[in-house]
Amino acid sequence: MAASAAVPGDMRPKIDEATYRRRIRAWVLYDWANSAFVTTVIAAFLPAYYSAVAGATLPSEATATAYWSLTLSFSIFIVAILSPILGTISDIMRGKKKFLAFFILVGIIGTALLVLVNTGDWFLASLFLVFGRIGFAGANVCYDALLPHVARDEDQDSVSARGFALGYLGGGILLAINVAMFLFIPDDMLFENAGIRLSFLSVAIWWAVF
Repeated sequence: MAASAAVPGDMRPKIDEATYRRRIRAWVLYDWANSAFVTTVIAAFLPAYYSAVAGATLPSEATATAYWSLTLSFSIFIVAILSPILGTISDIMRGKKKFLAFFILVGIIGTALLVLVNTGDWFLASLFLVFGRIGFAGANVCYDALLPHVARDEDQDSVSARGFALGYLGGGILLAINVAMFLFIPDDMLFENAGIRLSFLSVAIWWAVF
């Protein structure tokens, strides 16, 4: 989450208390929305799905696991390069919300496209995951940079903590729903591996709606 930071000269526009609370609520709810990408996609479903399904046509499960690790490493490398650049741009330029919206869109599209990944589609799974990770990380940089412009200096720590807590809660709730989808949706209801693939799509929808 964002560390507390002051806006030079208190550049925040003067607003009434109701508007201030709405802005805080909107900022906090974004963590609720995007944390499902980590819980469902990165942590719970995609690693096993990649090895067992997307990488099923690779020479061995060990090869599929190695490809998954390489994909994660590559996405982390790209994010590590982009994050300080985006952080600097977000700090010195106007239009933080436009940057945020752009990276949210990239993340949502990358995540939604995972619904297309089926047996043997390891390259597509890798490609869509990289886009999802870039969108997720880029949006988080812009999101954190907005906090000093949204919350008063004395409120920033508590607002950041609320966002962090809601992120865990939102991600956990959708993960529970996704586990139920995996258990109870027949694999061939709409298409092969429907439960997991629809879970990926649900993460994108959750991210977009909230």
